[in-house]
Amino acid sequence: MKNDEIKFKKETMKKKYIMHLRSFISFISIATLFVSCLIACGIVITGTWLFYHGPITFFSGIIMSLLVCALTMIIGAIALYIGSGHLLKPVEALNLTVNKIAQGDFTARVYRKKREMKNHLYAHELDELSSNVNKMVEELSGMDYMRKDFMSNVSHEIKTPVTAITGFAELLLDAPLEIQKQKEYLELIHQESRRLSLLCEDMLQMSRLDNQQIISKKDMIRVDEQIRRAVIVLSQKWSDRNQKFDLNLCNVVVESDKSLLMHVWMNLIDNAMKYSSVNSTIYIDEYVKEDELIVRIKDEGIGIKSGKIAKIFDKFYQGDESHKKQGSGLGLSIVKRILELLGATIHYESQENIGTTVVVKILIKSEARNK
Repeated sequence: MKNDEIKFKKETMKKKYIMHLRSFISFISIATLFVSCLIACGIVITGTWLFYHGPITFFSGIIMSLLVCALTMIIGAIALYIGSGHLLKPVEALNLTVNKIAQGDFTARVYRKKREMKNHLYAHELDELSSNVNKMVEELSGMDYMRKDFMSNVSHEIKTPVTAITGFAELLLDAPLEIQKQKEYLELIHQESRRLSLLCEDMLQMSRLDNQQIISKKDMIRVDEQIRRAVIVLSQKWSDRNQKFDLNLCNVVVESDKSLLMHVWMNLIDNAMKYSSVNSTIYIDEYVKEDELIVRIKDEGIGIKSGKIAKIFDKFYQGDESHKKQGSGLGLSIVKRILELLGATIHYESQENIGTTVVVKILIKSEARNK
């Protein structure tokens, strides 16, 4: 973390450009005029000397003057052509790359010459634009991969319960079965159809949240009351586990979206109960630090492997294979997106076979805290 901060400070201390395009064009123009004037002066001086010391006529002087003008224009044009060519090369490269991107080629990149930048970030404005286009293509490439991966996961997740429902329905239709077997198969069909229904609901909610940029945060919410309500509801759901809660909550009001924030607590507490053993304790602490309300939910469950923590917010990712039938793998993706929209953050800490701690931080407005 310290190295990243040092690197960031070094980057911010760098000057942006080696030379601005406006300065570059001015430099080319002045250099062209200077060279042209030098040549013109040389020819004029030579012509004058010849006029006074050599056999040169008035007519020859006019021709020489025209020659001076012609050479000045030609040399100026050549210099401007070379300078504009240097300027237009990155524009042509940008145009070629953008055309490839428009055709769906997300491997295309704008070639940037490797220069010794020293204390500069870019050579000029076009070099910065090239860098930004390359970053944009990388993002598009990542989004394209995520889209394909998302479609693959969706088709797989939907196919599994549909296949199960079809299989059990065929068994019920094809052969006469005992009442007990029929009941068992119907129960499995019910479970799989419910799982499919929940998956569709989660996908629709994820789609809505992905396309939503602004949420109206007009509700004044007592977070401790929401957490208590979630604990009561989920204790009924997991009543067979006989799990205990150690609550340390404070009376704080936040300005947010009531239903979305409730969804966050329901999901996080549900996960804590789902992945904890029977007769275990779940600890929920709520406190204020500076301008943030911090909610810490800690369980005594199976924990998460260190290599899997970075993936837990990925869509359809489920770290524990044994609980795949109990969820869609979209829960934490939805939670993270909700918290992003609400201007809050979430952080996971976990040790395998010891437990998991999730920390949610919500910004508190001073006027909301006092209500």
